Amino acid sequence: MPRARLAIRVLRALKALARRHTWLRRLAHKHSALASRWTLLMTRTIEDPIERAGASGFFTAEDLDEVTRVVFDEGHASPRYQHLAHAHMTLPEWFRHDLDPFGLPYAQQQQRLWRLIAGVDRDYEPDVDEKEAPLGEVDAVRFPGHYLRRDPGAVVAASDHIIASGMILKHSGLEPGDWALEYGAGFGQTALSLARLGVNVDTVDISRAFCQYVQQQADHFQVPLRAHLGRFGTHPRAGHRYDLIFFYESFHHCLDWQGLLRALPQMLAPGGRVLLCGEPMVEREYAAVPYPWGLRLHSDVVATIRRWHWFELGFSEDFLHEIFAQAGFTIRRHQCEPSLWGRTYVCERWPDELQLAQAWLPPVMEDHWQAPETEGRRPRRDAYLVLPGGPAAAAQLGIDLANVSSTPLTVELSTEDWRQRTQLSPGERCTVRFTPGASRRLVFRTEPSPSEVLRRAFRLGKGEPANGVVVRCLRRIGG
Repeated sequence: MPRARLAIRVLRALKALARRHTWLRRLAHKHSALASRWTLLMTRTIEDPIERAGASGFFTAEDLDEVTRVVFDEGHASPRYQHLAHAHMTLPEWFRHDLDPFGLPYAQQQQRLWRLIAGVDRDYEPDVDEKEAPLGEVDAVRFPGHYLRRDPGAVVAASDHIIASGMILKHSGLEPGDWALEYGAGFGQTALSLARLGVNVDTVDISRAFCQYVQQQADHFQVPLRAHLGRFGTHPRAGHRYDLIFFYESFHHCLDWQGLLRALPQMLAPGGRVLLCGEPMVEREYAAVPYPWGLRLHSDVVATIRRWHWFELGFSEDFLHEIFAQAGFTIRRHQCEPSLWGRTYVCERWPDELQLAQAWLPPVMEDHWQAPETEGRRPRRDAYLVLPGGPAAAAQLGIDLANVSSTPLTVELSTEDWRQRTQLSPGERCTVRFTPGASRRLVFRTEPSPSEVLRRAFRLGKGEPANGVVVRCLRRIGG
């Protein structure tokens, strides 16, 4: 047991250091699988898998049945669940971290992981595996959704959903008479609120029961709300375009998110937006989501997958930023201090000009840039921007640069298949043109002049930031 306590103390000390030092944080992310195996090894003398999970913070796939029993049968108030409250499942030995997250082998590996966690020997099938949990007798008009609960935490839990619904309304950009589409609506409480405000709303859900519940409410209130049975990406009104397409606690159930994102632009009206709310996005990869996207590994989540076979995904914010850019959208996160459920991501079509001073960057990208200034942002080492896909990928883009330092600087810009070095005199501004094609990122590297290297080496001068290049905006030039 002393060895187990030592392991936990060392791990906590490393985590505390990692929060303050970027390089150590990156190292911890890179070797998260090694860290989980090491802590399990140090606590292997603890026989009970639940207590071992409490001591190490991890459990294995072999422990899933017991973990599921504690989560669902003993419940969150039980003493044994406290060991699992912050525990995560380790990935199996065969899991590979070097696969392209956009590629088919990556998705197939997630399918294999789902089969392991769900305890089944077949492929995931949404029509079978995404059925709603048994709810018993439901009065969809009087007690829909969170109004069903009567346990001590019912009121607080309801507050999270009501706050989230308010965030969707606040950032919807809708007016009475507009059109909205919700995917994975469940009881459709936000959709109903919009319809009662005069918005025309369609919902799409894979559950026939939930579609019936939504329609019962719509008929009762006599509002313009129509429920449709279908999968993510189903277009309930062929050719029609919506002013808002939104997801609440549903996007993370979409395994074919690439197909969905290809479909969204065709269903969105000019000036329309896509909203994600109540979705399990993580600022940085860690034990719960140790990859760009994939099944979440927290004890509650894997127990849910084991019990109900749902596909419970998580996404890192930098990957979410990238996949929506590839679909032709910018994305901005809106924090919600009272409730994490209210954290909202607003996605709009890529503009003709993306001003770097106003653009939202996920924390992983933010690490590579200095704080926003009036004109733009200064790149740090290996800074990058994600590039738009869709129609913008075929257009010629321009990146506006300015040298605000007193010495000449050389900037190297590169994509997967293009590279250019540009020399900037003090005070010079320029626009570098390029065509993104299939490239997903534009990378910046800045080289100071020899005199600037000497000045920095001997710490001559004060007050001027190390990098004198300001990236002002990324704009569409043609196409």
